[in-house]
Amino acid sequence: MKFADSPMLIPLLLAGTLMSPYTALPMPAQADSIQPMARYFGMRHGESVPSSQQRICSAMAAGIDPRNGLTERGRQEAQESSDAWIAAHGDTIRRAWQQGGLWIVSSPFSRSRETAEILVERLQHWHRQQAPALVIRLEAELRERDFGRFEGQSPSGPLYRRIWDQDATNPEGTPWGVESAAAVQRRGAALIARLEREASANPYQVTVLVSHGDTLKILQTSAQAQSAAAHQDASRVKPFHTGEMRALIWTHPPAPAAGP
Repeated sequence: MKFADSPMLIPLLLAGTLMSPYTALPMPAQADSIQPMARYFGMRHGESVPSSQQRICSAMAAGIDPRNGLTERGRQEAQESSDAWIAAHGDTIRRAWQQGGLWIVSSPFSRSRETAEILVERLQHWHRQQAPALVIRLEAELRERDFGRFEGQSPSGPLYRRIWDQDATNPEGTPWGVESAAAVQRRGAALIARLEREASANPYQVTVLVSHGDTLKILQTSAQAQSAAAHQDASRVKPFHTGEMRALIWTHPPAPAAGP
């Protein structure tokens, strides 16, 4: 499959889904005190070949390689998560999707793209009526964090822990050539600002962001107006498990970026 130049779009005919950004949704218990934003959902890719091997795969060339896509277990995780999301929000999805406002925005890495494709397949299976076409939009800002000199190394767990311990003391730090947590936070915030500007005319907009563990954790720090250093503290930022999909909670609505 070939992709167009950035922003990359994969046209897909779909019977699909959408959510009003103003519909109240059931939220995780720890977020009860926060005003929910129904506009954005994060989805972490399912288990991948590198993660099953405890191998770091963060460089773009390796990340887009189909050999580093989902395992069978990862495909099952993505399917189950997609089905659960549809079951929980079906009525709102059906109403909003008819307005052409569902966006699925994915990291270009094969494990995320394949997860997004499974989400689309489940939506097609669920809703077969004619509806606006859907695209999977690949955005580099959602790519995996670049883990520098640790690329290709294993076991990944202790290496991640070393990096996260550094993040806690200096989120701008780039030891071992690793992309800083603050840099990941800035690129995520820039993407959200751009999406807000593009979607500002559609009151029925819902965007699913299909991405990676560190990227989604750090995006949550931006949503909650925290330092990027907070991402490594599970008491402050809840990690996404493989295949998990849930609402991203903003402490205040993300502001649209100014036009060019």
